[in-house]
Amino acid sequence: MGRLTGKIAIVTGGGSGIGREICRQFVDEGCAALAIFDIDEAGAQETIAQIDNGQAKILAYKVDVGDLATVDSAVTAFHAAAGDSPDILVNNVGWDQAYWFLESQPDFWDKLIHVNFKGVLNTCWTVLKLMAAAKRGGRIINVASDAGRLGAAHEAVYSGCKGGVITFTKALAREHSRDNILCNVVSPGATRTAGYDNVKYSRPDPERFDEKNERQIPLRRIGEPGEVAAMITFLASDDASYVQGQIISVSGGLTMVG
Repeated sequence: MGRLTGKIAIVTGGGSGIGREICRQFVDEGCAALAIFDIDEAGAQETIAQIDNGQAKILAYKVDVGDLATVDSAVTAFHAAAGDSPDILVNNVGWDQAYWFLESQPDFWDKLIHVNFKGVLNTCWTVLKLMAAAKRGGRIINVASDAGRLGAAHEAVYSGCKGGVITFTKALAREHSRDNILCNVVSPGATRTAGYDNVKYSRPDPERFDEKNERQIPLRRIGEPGEVAAMITFLASDDASYVQGQIISVSGGLTMVG
């Protein structure tokens, strides 16, 4: 415990699932101030109700990450409330539904890009300026997906967005190593979240979804949100001070690289 003592963090998509577990672990590890950015304001408030220990300053902001003005406003407000610039940014928010590419429509692609890729650009662009100016280093942890490494049928545009997040993060790592800002990617495999269920029940064979996934995973089970959050907490801490530009799959062995 105490690996994040005194740190100031922003977590997008902290109102449920993996994001909620990230927030829980950050507070448990001593985070001094935490901002939860989520379009679901009620979900963000529920996270606060579950994790508030009376010590950390935890604030919720209703944010559409794909809208730069909204992101900038929330970051500015949190900077003022926390009294200093963020040390940690976790881009966890994501959204998907399952369609064959030729059965999808441009408005669907736009929504996927808006949330899954443009949202990462907006938050990184806004927060990195503060981190670099503060001259004390920082952590950017972008949550992608093993779909972005392998490509996933029924998830072509989502796979492309997450692949973009992976290479974008590598580029940031090269640009900001001089600032001691460590930029890494966590790529979850199948994980029991509302997002997982959203994809499951939009597929033509939802009753077989778990079984088909588990057959492909060497550990033969679906992951839990806390298991992904634990890797993110590690990367946010000083224990990961020599980890830069890496893509780490938390997928039960589905993806083995290297």
